[in-house]
Amino acid sequence: MTQKNRNRENQALVLALLRSHQLFMRAMGPVFRSAGLTAPQWDVLETLSTKGALSVNQLMQLTLATSGNLDVVVKNLIQAGYAEKTIDDNDRRARVLRLTRAGRAKVAEFMPAHNLALEQMFAGISPQQQREAITTLNQLRRKLPQSQKDGT
Repeated sequence: MTQKNRNRENQALVLALLRSHQLFMRAMGPVFRSAGLTAPQWDVLETLSTKGALSVNQLMQLTLATSGNLDVVVKNLIQAGYAEKTIDDNDRRARVLRLTRAGRAKVAEFMPAHNLALEQMFAGISPQQQREAITTLNQLRRKLPQSQKDGT
């Protein structure tokens, strides 16, 4: 493959990723809004639901959010009563973010609508194609540079 062709393929991959992300977010926006959530808020709620209590730094690395954006998301989730900052059980000096009972209820309430939207969105893609896409995207993600400072 010539360098010119390789450059075209690299550019095509970037555009495919960006456009897919934009279309996905456009399609999921109404689903999130119907639950009174934003995509970043759902990302945090789902991550805390799956992983348990996390420091803000851990959450930033897992969600790939910027510190400024994550601060706003966390503040709004706390104000909504879905999350709380508490003392870390393992390190009394540290603070962690946890789901509240209302936060766990919100995740349980929203998950069926979220799963239905995803099922409809991915209906034309076979399980094998999904697994291949996941594998390829995970390989790509591992090759991309990640800053340890802000999780991006």
